[in-house]
Amino acid sequence: MTVVQAGKVHRKKLNIVKLLSLLLGIAVAVTLLIQLNALYARYRSYKQKEALVNEQLEQQKEKQQDLKDYEKYTKTKEYTESQARSKLGLLYDNETIFKEK
Repeated sequence: MTVVQAGKVHRKKLNIVKLLSLLLGIAVAVTLLIQLNALYARYRSYKQKEALVNEQLEQQKEKQQDLKDYEKYTKTKEYTESQARSKLGLLYDNETIFKEK
C-alpha cells in the first residue's frame, strides 16, 4: 500500500468516525428534547394541581372563618334567646303569644 492510499483509508476512517459522532450527538439531542418535553408536560400538570389546591385552601380558610364567626355568635345572648324561643318555646314573663284562629 502506498502512502497516498494509506492517507485515503485514514481519511475515510476519520470521516466515518466524524459521521458516527455526529449521529450520536443528534441522537442524544433528540432524546434530550423528548425528555424536556415530557418534563414540561409534567410541570404544567403540577401547576394546574397547585392552582386547584390553592383554591381549595382558600375555600377552607373561608369556611374556617365562618365557623369562628358562628362560634362567636353562639356565645351571644341573642343566640341563646333565639334557641330558647324556637326549640324550647320559652318566653319572657311579660310576653304574650297570640294565635290566629
